[in-house]
Amino acid sequence: MKKEWKKPVLEVLDVNMTMAGPGTSIPDAVQPDPDETVHYS
Repeated sequence: MKKEWKKPVLEVLDVNMTMAGPGTSIPDAVQPDPDETVHYS
């Protein structure tokens, strides 16, 4: 039996909430990545 196509549901994202939080105390650009490999030269 063929499945019926369902319209995808879109989620509205709040741009004030980022990966690091509201972004007012710590900018996301300077947020350290714990999984990143650090290479010192």
